[in-house]
Amino acid sequence: DDTDGDGVTDQFDTEPNTPAGAPVDAHGVSRDSDGDGVPDFKDKQLITPTECQPVDADGVGKCPDPACCQNMVQKPAGCGIGDLPSVSFAKNSTAVGKDAQAVLASVADKLRNNPTCKVVVTGYGEPSKSSQQLSWDRVNAVINHMVDKQGIASDRFIWRYGQTEGDPNTVDLRSAAEGEEGPNTVPAPHPNLRKTK
Repeated sequence: DDTDGDGVTDQFDTEPNTPAGAPVDAHGVSRDSDGDGVPDFKDKQLITPTECQPVDADGVGKCPDPACCQNMVQKPAGCGIGDLPSVSFAKNSTAVGKDAQAVLASVADKLRNNPTCKVVVTGYGEPSKSSQQLSWDRVNAVINHMVDKQGIASDRFIWRYGQTEGDPNTVDLRSAAEGEEGPNTVPAPHPNLRKTK
């Protein structure tokens, strides 16, 4: 007879009630490859080094930190948001079109999945008053859309407008560098020149 079905007959089996499927040695005893006292069929860490024993009920040991690593401080994880798309505007318009809304919806998803990230919103324009105001209006339109339509907090955006190196009909979005700060509200530079659409 082999009551527990482990392949070792009862007359030679020193562990006659081994659970089904558990690997056993020639005496019918559940294998314990690393000798930590937890049989292999229950051991979640099959080979635990001796210096990491004793182990817990799952056979998982607690290795001490190497001397070289005891004083290390773990850096907080940086922003994992990756590259962000730009938003395009029709000439002289501040309206966030359907394509731009789709772009901003994907950015909002990334922001929700990376709650520590901030985004720099950059608009471009000539040095003239009307161009600077148009740049501000477009940055404002992007941020307002993200706050009002996507529910992203306004303090997660850093304003940059009126930059000269870029396409004046585009607003660029990028992940803020670690420690990068900036205003999350900026007054209109020339409010009498504001465009509404």
